[in-house]
Amino acid sequence: MLQAGYWSSALTLFSRLTLASVLWAGGSAFAADARIAVAANFRDTATAIAARLEAQSPHRYEVIAGSTGKLASQILNGAPFDVFMAADRQRPQLLVDRGLASAATQQIYAVGELGLWWPSGAGTPTLKALATLEPRLVCMANPAFAPYGEAAWAMLQSAGLEASWLEGVVRVDNVNLVAGLISQGHARAGFVARSSLIAGKRQGTVVAADKEVLWFAERAPVDQAMVLLTRAEKNAAAWHWVEQMQAAPIRELIQRDGYRLVSGQN
Repeated sequence: MLQAGYWSSALTLFSRLTLASVLWAGGSAFAADARIAVAANFRDTATAIAARLEAQSPHRYEVIAGSTGKLASQILNGAPFDVFMAADRQRPQLLVDRGLASAATQQIYAVGELGLWWPSGAGTPTLKALATLEPRLVCMANPAFAPYGEAAWAMLQSAGLEASWLEGVVRVDNVNLVAGLISQGHARAGFVARSSLIAGKRQGTVVAADKEVLWFAERAPVDQAMVLLTRAEKNAAAWHWVEQMQAAPIRELIQRDGYRLVSGQN
C-alpha cells in the first residue's frame, strides 16, 4: 500500500501543474505582468528573454537588475518581485527556508564564469602578479553582496597575497561595474564575468583580447539559481517565465551570452 505522504506529494505536484495549465490555457484572458529580479550579470540576457516571451505570449515582464545580496534583502523586506534569478544557490534557498519561495521551482538556470581581466599586462595575467599593482588599481564586485565577488575573493586568497594588499582592492556593487571601470581606464585589472565582457563587446563599450583574461572555469564556477516567489503562485506570467527557462531557444540565448548549462542539459 502506498503511504499517505506519497499521495500528498503527488497531489501537490498535480495541483501546481494544473494551475499553470489553466492559467496559460486562457490565452489573453489570463495575460499577466511579472517582475523579474535578476543578478546584474544576467541583466542583458534576461532582457532578451523577456522580449522573446512577450513576442510569443500575452504576458509582459519587467526586469529589475541588481546585486544578488541586495535583491534578496529587498525580497525579505517585502519587495513585490515575482521571480528571483540569483547569481548563487544560497539566497534562493534562504527564501525557500523563509517560506517566501517555492522549493519545487528551484533550478540552476546558468553557470557563470569568472575571469581576471588585465589589459596591457605582460602576457597572460596571473594572480600573484597582481601584487605588482597598487591595490586601488584592482577592482572586484563586493563579496558581501555579489557572488562573483565571493568567487573573486576566494581566488585572491588562494594566491597568498598579503592581507594589507587584499584590503586595498576596490569593491564595487556588482560585477558589471568592474568591466566598465577597466574599459574606461579607472582600474588596471579586475575580476569580471564572461557574460559582462560579451555584453560589453556587443554594445561596443569593451575591447578585450583573449590573452588579456585568465579564466577560472573549473576553479570558480558560479552556479546561478532561480526560484518562483510564493506571492506569484497564481501569476501566469511568472509561471510561464519559470517553465520557459528549460526551453531550447531560451537555453541558446543563455549560452550565447557566455554561460554554461548545468550537467545533462544542452
